Amino acid sequence: MSHQLSLNLRLKDGSSFSNFFPGHNQEALERIRASVVATANRAKTSQQPIFLWGAVGTGKTHLLQAACRLAQELGVSPLYVPLADVVNLSPALLEDVEQSPLVCLDDVERAAGRTEWEAALFSLLEQLRSVGGLLIAAAGAPPANLGLRLPDLTSRLAWGTVYALQVLGDPEKLEAIRLRSRNRGFEMSEDVAHYILSRYPRDMHSLFELLERIDRASLTHQRRVTIPFLQRLEKMDSEDSGIA
Repeated sequence: MSHQLSLNLRLKDGSSFSNFFPGHNQEALERIRASVVATANRAKTSQQPIFLWGAVGTGKTHLLQAACRLAQELGVSPLYVPLADVVNLSPALLEDVEQSPLVCLDDVERAAGRTEWEAALFSLLEQLRSVGGLLIAAAGAPPANLGLRLPDLTSRLAWGTVYALQVLGDPEKLEAIRLRSRNRGFEMSEDVAHYILSRYPRDMHSLFELLERIDRASLTHQRRVTIPFLQRLEKMDSEDSGIA
């Protein structure tokens, strides 16, 4: 399977920069976007790696996939490797990176203690540096706290810019779900957004999955997204029946 096809199968539909509400993470977003554009333009300046870390729900995967999507739009063939699935992947994925000027590695901590993977990641960084490629990596902790056994790999990952992504506060989550709903083609009032935040799990992954379900239900039943409509969905869940 080619890198391009593998990438397309893994990218989520909503993962784009226009669909990302940055909150306090604006600097990271702008640096990633500018670096991808420079890579696409074959800028000869050295491309320092970018390392993102933070708790679940801070948008690490979204930003990696948004970078890949932008690269594709600019005519660059990127490589996205989700290391959460490391047991089903081969380090050979990281070979011949000259064909992929942008490499995005997710869940880097999952490679810790795996000798072949750590060696492959170190080799990848060296290759990218030699050809002027760009690495964007993400994990749940900064490089020094990943538990990597290869000290040189830790130092290489920390060599570039390291961003600690911040969790969105409730006002920012409200704006984020309203932005996502607009980009899905329906308007969500502030009252509806407040209702969702007061009654459902507040992590962004759960909230965005809920938005997908609301969007499908509103299209199926040709209803506007209102609080009464959400209450009908809740009733449907509890009674296992359709919407009246």
